[in-house]
Amino acid sequence: MSETNGSSADRRGRRKFSAADKLRIVLAGLQADTKVSELCRREGISATQFYQWKDRLLHSATKVFEEKASGPSVHEERTTAQLRRMKDVIAEITAENVDLKKTLSD
Repeated sequence: MSETNGSSADRRGRRKFSAADKLRIVLAGLQADTKVSELCRREGISATQFYQWKDRLLHSATKVFEEKASGPSVHEERTTAQLRRMKDVIAEITAENVDLKKTLSD
């Protein structure tokens, strides 16, 4: 058998699914009226692969809620600190402006 006459699985190779595709497939499989076996056949994946993606999604979903409950994110803290510094600078410049106006009016 020559290399060009391989089976369809050989020619097809491994398909790479994007994160959005994986999410779409798993969410479709969670629908009450969807049969996982038919979904997997239609999408060209094994049921094992589907359940692995489903488990990863469900385990990572808890992290979303845990992070929100634990407090502000690093980005939020950094933004808050930067805003506080800016307000301090504005207050300092305003105070200097008031002092200058007092000096000039005397």
